[in-house]
Amino acid sequence: MTRQSRNSGFTLIELMIVVVIIGVLVSIAYPSYQKHMTTTRRTDAQSALLQIASQQERFFTECNYYATTLTGTRACGASAGNGVLNFTVTSPDGHYALSLSQGVLLADGTTSTTCSTWSCGFSAVALPGGRQAGDGRFMINSLGQKFWDRNNDGDYADTSESKWTK
Repeated sequence: MTRQSRNSGFTLIELMIVVVIIGVLVSIAYPSYQKHMTTTRRTDAQSALLQIASQQERFFTECNYYATTLTGTRACGASAGNGVLNFTVTSPDGHYALSLSQGVLLADGTTSTTCSTWSCGFSAVALPGGRQAGDGRFMINSLGQKFWDRNNDGDYADTSESKWTK
């Protein structure tokens, strides 16, 4: 009698070992990927705030005061509602909500008492939403100061918080 040849293929044990190895690799790689994506999405807020600051400076050159509103047709003067910037209320990729306020917002979350009108300053804030929720808000003011409030408490001067540099 001749011995039958064994069918070539994978055994159940070999297949289970491969599945376990893939599971371990995914469990290590996915959190790292998520952290990288969260960090990458921050540039969405930063670029939007830099665009707002740039447009505000252009607006100030034309109208001699800063715009009071983000959305609408760009115009200055009392008939235009004291100035419209013609920007959106969300960042380009939609991860942050944008807002504009008069005066210079300081690191401790207060507005400068020496500058509380549209003629002397503005502050623009990006609040995280969606997948970025809880990641911290960003702020830029007319002095060019850029802050990152990591814990979203409105105070940019906590010990774990910093200025953003891009």
